[in-house]
Amino acid sequence: MNHKLRILVLSIILPATSITYAAQDELMEKINHLEHQIQELKAIKEQQNISAEKEAQCLKAVDRKSFCKCVADNLPTNVNFETYIHILITPKDKLGYDNMSIEQKTSIDTVLSVREKCVEKGFFK
Repeated sequence: MNHKLRILVLSIILPATSITYAAQDELMEKINHLEHQIQELKAIKEQQNISAEKEAQCLKAVDRKSFCKCVADNLPTNVNFETYIHILITPKDKLGYDNMSIEQKTSIDTVLSVREKCVEKGFFK
């Protein structure tokens, strides 16, 4: 009798335990997904803060909201407004463009194209 009772109890507990483990796995997967989303949102927020800082720096110098917004939103992350101005006013040869890495050259080229893009859109008129 005792043996049959054990089998009965185990037959009830084991499936319930399997369901619990499956539910825990699903919950952990959801938690991991939420943590990933939180990290993405933090990165977006940090980018917005950097862009806002660039825009504020630009506004101090230029005082053209639409132009500064365009510049701030389109500059590479590692280029602040001060660096942007330096790149604009310094000839490529004085920047050492020919000796730069491809990544650095791309950053310089992007800065120069951002200026043209924002001026061409009429943001400076």
